[in-house]
Amino acid sequence: MQKTKISTLGWVAIIAAPIGWSLSRLVLDRTDALPLVPIVLLIFVLILAGMMFAGARAVRGWIEERRHDRYLGPLRVARILALAKATEFFGAALVGGYVGLSVLATDHLASPMGRDALLRAGLMVGAAVLVTAAAVILERACLVPPDDQAEEPRR
Repeated sequence: MQKTKISTLGWVAIIAAPIGWSLSRLVLDRTDALPLVPIVLLIFVLILAGMMFAGARAVRGWIEERRHDRYLGPLRVARILALAKATEFFGAALVGGYVGLSVLATDHLASPMGRDALLRAGLMVGAAVLVTAAAVILERACLVPPDDQAEEPRR
């Protein structure tokens, strides 16, 4: 498995931004109100970021310090890596989608609804950037360094 490039995550966010703006615009046209940003989702994303940081610390300790305990094993580390890769793309898509909502909310700053939507969407963008960064750190922590003992070439 290859490391995820930061530019790939940037492209995901760039592609998700107009989609988020379009969906927000569709909701605005149908209901005359900007879409709500659920506080529960914000809390969930922050908890997920904390779990990613804690996982990165545990995996890094298991790999670099060779602490082979019964809680982590090679298969569990591989599953954690898959979770980290999925979370990277989830976070990048959230960043783009809520940036799109933020752009739409800037047109409605005169109303309390617009200010509230902009504040919540901005907080959500920050939380999504945090979870994406945590997932990237976790993915990098899952990399196994090369062996210390290099094999001698055969003669």
